[in-house]
Amino acid sequence: MLPVSDPFANRRAAFHSLKERLAALQRPAPPQERRLPCELSALDLALGGGLPAGLVTLEGPASSGRGAIAFRALAVASRSAFVALLDDGSCYPPALVEAGVLLERLLIVPVRDGRLLARALDTLLRARLCRVVVVRARGWSAAIWGRFSRLARETGSTLVALLDEGLHAPAGLPALRLRCRSERFVLCGRGSVGGAFLGYIFSVEPLARALPSRAPLSLRALRASEDLPLHERATRSLSASQRTAQRRAV
Repeated sequence: MLPVSDPFANRRAAFHSLKERLAALQRPAPPQERRLPCELSALDLALGGGLPAGLVTLEGPASSGRGAIAFRALAVASRSAFVALLDDGSCYPPALVEAGVLLERLLIVPVRDGRLLARALDTLLRARLCRVVVVRARGWSAAIWGRFSRLARETGSTLVALLDEGLHAPAGLPALRLRCRSERFVLCGRGSVGGAFLGYIFSVEPLARALPSRAPLSLRALRASEDLPLHERATRSLSASQRTAQRRAV
């Protein structure tokens, strides 16, 4: 028996092809990753717009530039959302105001005990109230780090963890890891006696899944000041001949 040909086969194939094309046109584009600028132009450009959502670790010693990045992230986010800072006793509100943080949108949580700190951070992330949360991290276990990283990703918030030397989050958890290092101070006036401290220059080195290049970025964090002559002072010690040459140059 001869097979019966389908006179509508071509129409049916054309209809299915058109249906697939229309479905592809109506399919929504994948959402772009949400980035939070720090208004440090070189860093924002290298990061593709700023800090990503999720866990961001800023590693390095005190006065290495970690606070400059964290405070600027708080300042930018506070213009349109609430932000939070878990204070271990080192918070200085005038420095936050100088960085541009809107205090009326900043939630400061004073907590020093490590167990209470982890509990407060967990509550803040689950509440989904704050666009940015800044905390000075402790030596938490991998399970605690994993919970915080997952909560930050799920809530779309940026959790900025300041890590002292020797502390590290488990590999693969942070969306971004940066190591900060202070390079030199910036003063106004001449000489160290009576000179006003305006800020410092620091470098940022990517550690994992961060920048296209592994070369450190040199960034400048300055306070607002009058129109005064500036000079920079290296943080490292100089030899006697170098100090003499520096005085002659000034």
